[in-house]
Amino acid sequence: MTTLQTPTNAPKKTPCSDQLERLGWQDRVLLAPMSGVTDRPFRDYIRNLGQGQVVTEMIASEAAIRQVKDSRKLNQAIDDEPGIIVQLAGTEPALIAEAARIMEARGAHTIDLNFGCPARKVVNKASGSALMRDEALCGAIFDTVRAAIQVPLTVKMRLGWDDDTLNAPKLARMAQEAGLDGITVHGRTRCQFYKGEANWEKVELVQAATSLPLLVNGDIRTLADIDLALKQSAAVGVMIGRAAQDRPWLLDQAVDHLAQRTPKPAPKAAERHAGLCDLIERMLCYHGPAHGLRQVRKHVSSALVGIDGAGAYRKAANTTDDPAVMLRLINDFFVQAAAQEQTPIKPDANLALAA
Repeated sequence: MTTLQTPTNAPKKTPCSDQLERLGWQDRVLLAPMSGVTDRPFRDYIRNLGQGQVVTEMIASEAAIRQVKDSRKLNQAIDDEPGIIVQLAGTEPALIAEAARIMEARGAHTIDLNFGCPARKVVNKASGSALMRDEALCGAIFDTVRAAIQVPLTVKMRLGWDDDTLNAPKLARMAQEAGLDGITVHGRTRCQFYKGEANWEKVELVQAATSLPLLVNGDIRTLADIDLALKQSAAVGVMIGRAAQDRPWLLDQAVDHLAQRTPKPAPKAAERHAGLCDLIERMLCYHGPAHGLRQVRKHVSSALVGIDGAGAYRKAANTTDDPAVMLRLINDFFVQAAAQEQTPIKPDANLALAA
């Protein structure tokens, strides 16, 4: 069994603010790349809520080069996103390097390599977290992509493939030697998928193996989680994934929390209603009515989490094929929720959003 061990000769230093700013990590809070979730409309939604850096969905390198199907839209989406971090996936060093050059030319602030996705359709192509099983290939990808671009290069990985191959510290050292600029570690193995709990203490052993800035990821749902994750991992910041779907304002709160400012309270029902309707409108315009409606359903489910009486509305909104019906159901639900809070929704806003 391979165990995580802290090397005795690893150089240690605290990342300076200039180093984090160069990476785009100055807020110390990033939205995790999530396929089918962190598309352009959702990234804009997060930006409008305040602070925190966003990352694109995982983009397959070969598709990015060929500009095919949805990849064309993924590529074009970053053209007017200043400071965007683009995550690339793939298995062939030369193809990933070429895709990285394309994204750099389009204005990507940072390129992130996906060594962490656990999805079967990705792993079955030897990509994502499957790469951690081939350390030589990981090294070739590091070297080839680093030589191809001038912008910062980072990698997102897991602790290892399984409990018998916890090789994240070794890959972190390889990344540093190849000239990468930062690392993100999700505190699970690939074989765990999202089961059990993320182990932030084992992430600290990855941090101990390198002097590169490190973000900790996995199960970070609250401000208290952020404090504990940073303490246990010794990371410089956090990457927040699934919790940002349910509470997209968490990123803005987290930035203020880490800066020792008082975070803004969670939005009231009226604000949540306006934000969700804006997101729906953006997604329908971006993806088109049919695909946009399918894409937005996951966000409707998340947006109603934690509000009493949401179940029936959520089911009805997510089973209709008519965007107008979805908006009307959401409007009715939030009018009721806002009334319970005694913070009514403005009538003119209702008409505009439901129109």
